[in-house]
Amino acid sequence: MKLKALDQIHISAVKADSLRPNEEFEVSDSLGAELLKKHPGALEDLGGIAEKAEKAPKNKAAPKPTNKSA
Repeated sequence: MKLKALDQIHISAVKADSLRPNEEFEVSDSLGAELLKKHPGALEDLGGIAEKAEKAPKNKAAPKPTNKSA
């Protein structure tokens, strides 16, 4: 998973020094998901994987008619 630091942040599992703003790096999908969960405002997912996984399924049921009494 490719991520981008939006703010200066230190993640020792990624790099010994601090990550600078707009610096891109790659981690495993599981680590990337964990980092995005812990630091949502400091990181951005460049691959869109997290957004795809979080989408709720669409409601396919037909809406109830409003002109029928219950």
